[in-house]
Amino acid sequence: MSQAHEGADPMPIEESILIKRAQNGDVDSFEALIRDYQPRLFRLILAVSGNAEDAEDALQETLLRVYNALPSFRGDASFSTWLYRITLNSTRNWIRTQTRASAERVARRLVQVGVDEPIAVQDKLIEREKCELVRCAIAKLPEHYRQVILLRYYQDMSYDDISHVLRIPVGTVRSRIAQGKQLLLRELDTLGYSPGSE
Repeated sequence: MSQAHEGADPMPIEESILIKRAQNGDVDSFEALIRDYQPRLFRLILAVSGNAEDAEDALQETLLRVYNALPSFRGDASFSTWLYRITLNSTRNWIRTQTRASAERVARRLVQVGVDEPIAVQDKLIEREKCELVRCAIAKLPEHYRQVILLRYYQDMSYDDISHVLRIPVGTVRSRIAQGKQLLLRELDTLGYSPGSE
C-alpha cells in the first residue's frame, strides 16, 4: 500500500540493519530487534488471554512466527505495524479459547471472596475480578471491534497507527472504537459490572 508510511517516522537505520541481519538468520540480531517490542507485545497478549502463563506461551509462539515470517518482510509498512499485525493474527485462537475459561475463573473467584476477609484484600480481589470481567467482555466482541479496542486502550496507539496496522481508514477506526465501546459496555452490563461511561 502506498499510504503505509503516511504519518509514520522513517525506520531507524539501526533497526533496518538488524532486520537485514535477522532475515539472513542472525538470531542475535533478531533478539536485539524485538527486545524493546516484547513488553508491549506481552501486554497486548495478556489483555487478550487474561492469564500471564498463557500470555507467555502465546508470546513465544508469536515470536517464533515473526522469526519465520521475517524473510518475507519487505518494508511496505513500518516494522512495528507488520509486527502488530502478526501478533493480532497469532492471538486470535487465544481469544477464542480463553473466553470460557476466563468466565469460569471469574465465577469461582467471586464465590471465594468472603465477607470476613480483610477489606484491603477484598478490594484487591474485587479490582482483579473487574479486570477479568473487562477482558472477558472484550473477548466476546466481534473481531473487528476487539482489535481496535485492544490497540487503542491496551497499546495506547493513535488512530493513525491503528489505521496503518489494520489497513483501514482512520474514519473506520473512529467508528469501530465508538461502536465497540458501546458493545463492550453492554456486555459488561450483562456480566453485572457497569463502569459507567468511562
